[in-house]
Amino acid sequence: MNILDAAYHTVHDFKGGANALAPRMGIRSPAVLNSKVNTNTDTHHLTLLEASKMMGITGDFRILHELNAEHGKVAIDLPVIPECRDTALTELALSTGIGGGDIQAVFKQMMADGRITEGEVVDMSRVINKLHIILAELSAQVRACVDK
Repeated sequence: MNILDAAYHTVHDFKGGANALAPRMGIRSPAVLNSKVNTNTDTHHLTLLEASKMMGITGDFRILHELNAEHGKVAIDLPVIPECRDTALTELALSTGIGGGDIQAVFKQMMADGRITEGEVVDMSRVINKLHIILAELSAQVRACVDK
């Protein structure tokens, strides 16, 4: 499958097809939606916003998975934290590994030649400082989720 096939099947596998989905997406005509996902039509195209809205309405994420596959990536469901249903908190927790910098990669590069330079110390300090900031913010947000 590819992205265009995924879009086509998302529309046509939805209960009621384009007739049911188009009005929910704010597209006046089901024929227009059908044209947007028809791989043989060059005059109509599905926008990114429409694809996102379509996935949200249908709960069908084949478009997302095909985009990821094309770029060697994967999408995972974020965990639901029952004690605190705060997606910002979940994103912050996940960012300790993503946005905080790759401490393992920096360490590996630093140790590759068997010696540590001043520049490598500065690079490692930057990553550690970023992680300190993220972890402090995470700690504060977790504490805010405690039932009083």
